Amino acid sequence: MAMKKYMVSVPEEMERALEKERKERMLETIPETIRIILSDHFRK
Repeated sequence: MAMKKYMVSVPEEMERALEKERKERMLETIPETIRIILSDHFRK
């Protein structure tokens, strides 16, 4: 699977929410958390 990289800016409120989600899912990085959330979203 080909991967593309994107750089995004997020507001501080979203950063806090992503950090909370990262800890709950026991993931290592915010980009990994975003990938998992998007994957879950598109599976539905």
